[in-house]
Formats: sequence, C-alpha cells, structure tokens
Amino acid sequence: MPRFLLTLMVSGLALLAGCGYGFKSGQVREGLDTVGVAFFDNRSTEPDLEVILTEAVIRLLIEDRTLRIADEQVSDAILYGTIRRYTFAPAFFNQERQADEYRIDIDVEVQMVDRRSGETIIGPERVKGTASFYPGDGPEAEEQARQDSFTMIVEGILNLVVEEW
Repeated sequence: MPRFLLTLMVSGLALLAGCGYGFKSGQVREGLDTVGVAFFDNRSTEPDLEVILTEAVIRLLIEDRTLRIADEQVSDAILYGTIRRYTFAPAFFNQERQADEYRIDIDVEVQMVDRRSGETIIGPERVKGTASFYPGDGPEAEEQARQDSFTMIVEGILNLVVEEW
C-alpha cells in the first residue's frame, strides 16, 4: 500500500507540473500577490549600486515566484530601498603595516508599503552585505567580494519580504 501511495503522489505532482501549476518557495500575508520595486535610492558615494541592487532584487523575486512583479501604480505593495553606506577599507595588516586584506561593507535600508492603505508592511529594516578579499588575488577578487556583498543583501531582502506569516 505505501508504494501505491508514493506512486499516486508522484503522478499527482507530475500532473500538476504539466498543467502549469507551480509551487512557491515562501509565504506572504493574505491579499499580497504583487509587488512593485521602486528604483533604489543611492546615498553612498559608490556609483551605480542602485541599478545593480534594484535589478538583482527584481530578478530574485521573479525566481522565487512567491510574489509577482507589477508596476508600482497597480501592485499590492511597493518595496523601497535606500543604499545608506558603501565602505571599502583595509581589514587586516601585515607586520609592515600594509593592508593584507580588504573588506567591502554595504548597508541598505528597505521598507515595503501597502500601496492601497499606505500601511508599512516591512521596515524600515537594515540589511548588510559584507565580504573580504586579498588584493594579491587580482581585480577579480575585489569584484567577487562586491558580488558576494550584493548576494547577501538581496537574499536578506528576500527573507524579509517572503517570510512565514
């Protein structure tokens, strides 16, 4: 009998997948189906972070499929983000007092608001991305550290937006 139930469950899942149904990875509060992502505000001195982070958040929300992306004028909620700080600084020094390792810190504040009522759903909350690299590893190491910081931030934002209600 258990083998029969397993076969039935697998067949049911295959049928659902074939009919265009899918499973969402998270949950949001009832009545929240769409989100508009406002272009992030960049208050740091590092150019173009707002473009990178806004696009990355949208991309991850699309991949997650819990909420659909919609225009801000018709979405159920709007996600706002402000890049508060970007720092690039030495993290560790060698015996000659030269930097052996550098660290990138990015601090972002996010808030999600119900478009219809104006009620704050999330935030404002701070999300931070941090990564280190060794300058001797070449320019690719610095870029990888930036990407790692972005990934931490975007995943942190997704966790705030798509959580158990």
